[in-house]
Amino acid sequence: MYEFTEDFRLRKITKYELDGVDEREDLVVIPPSSKAGPCGSYCLFCYLRQNPPEMIYRVSFHDTLNDPELEKRIAYVSEHYPELWIRVTDTAGNVGLDEKRVESLYKAGLDEMQISVHTTKKKKRIALMRSPLAGKLIDILPLVARTFRVIADIILTPGYNVDDIGEIIEDLASMEVAEVRLFPVGVTRYNRDVRPLTREELVFVKETALDVGNETGIEVVIPPIFKALLGELRLEIGPFDFKPSMPTYILTGELAYPELKRIFPGIPVVAVRNEFFGGNIGTAGLLTGRDVLRTVEKLPDVDLGLILLPELMFYDNKTLDGFTRDELLSRILLEKGYMVESALEPGEIPKILESVGAV
Repeated sequence: MYEFTEDFRLRKITKYELDGVDEREDLVVIPPSSKAGPCGSYCLFCYLRQNPPEMIYRVSFHDTLNDPELEKRIAYVSEHYPELWIRVTDTAGNVGLDEKRVESLYKAGLDEMQISVHTTKKKKRIALMRSPLAGKLIDILPLVARTFRVIADIILTPGYNVDDIGEIIEDLASMEVAEVRLFPVGVTRYNRDVRPLTREELVFVKETALDVGNETGIEVVIPPIFKALLGELRLEIGPFDFKPSMPTYILTGELAYPELKRIFPGIPVVAVRNEFFGGNIGTAGLLTGRDVLRTVEKLPDVDLGLILLPELMFYDNKTLDGFTRDELLSRILLEKGYMVESALEPGEIPKILESVGAV
């Protein structure tokens, strides 16, 4: 899988950098460029609007389709890498999408669109996204789905698309949408408009969606974060039966904690509670320096040990609360005696242990 960067390069990416979903190997993702205009929405669940004020990683409220150079970038990939499957992501289809735009994207060589649909009910979509433009997508979605392969993302939000999820998926299937991906809403302590799903709601959505998918033929994807919330996350690796030769700890988010304990029974796995974001945020990729340091402080001091962190918590070598990688790693070493390594995925951990002489 690849990402087409703004400087006209292809960057190799892994499924852990997308949704954690298995993707086709010839996929190239066209993300929004710096020239992409505003999304035109004010979604109740938007993660950008519920971030802590101390967070340093700032992203504009953009939409990929609101990019004047999008067709140019698609055409470049289509011409120079004809063997690749081209997908556009990060769009709600509320701006920059009409019949003429569908035609121009098709002529440029686009194969697939991943759209934040959320619901097929116009009034509820308008209320959920707090945009008068949000109803228009439902009218044009059948044309889009006949022209490209369409993936419909649904952020499951109580009161808007949970109770009628079966009907929504039936609507999407009738519009010839190929695939639907279901994501439970993430709620930080700064969001007062949305609540997390209950376990009962998660079970209802999963069972209903899979049943409707089987009946209609639309592909229903339950991403890893959904499975983790249900305690059903299972990775196709391990368990690894070894014990490190030095004090070693694996630090991760609360959602991945049970599965990492299963994969590495001989290594202490520590769940880091995300107090920076709060709410139901428990993914490893949103861990911060202060939460890691608070957790490490409780570990015993050692002459020399090893701590393994998730690589996804670093953005351009910084954590979301501003710690540089070197600052965080050196502080842990000096204060507690642990070397620090990071792994992009659990399967890398045995190789890391071997490389530092811990096994």
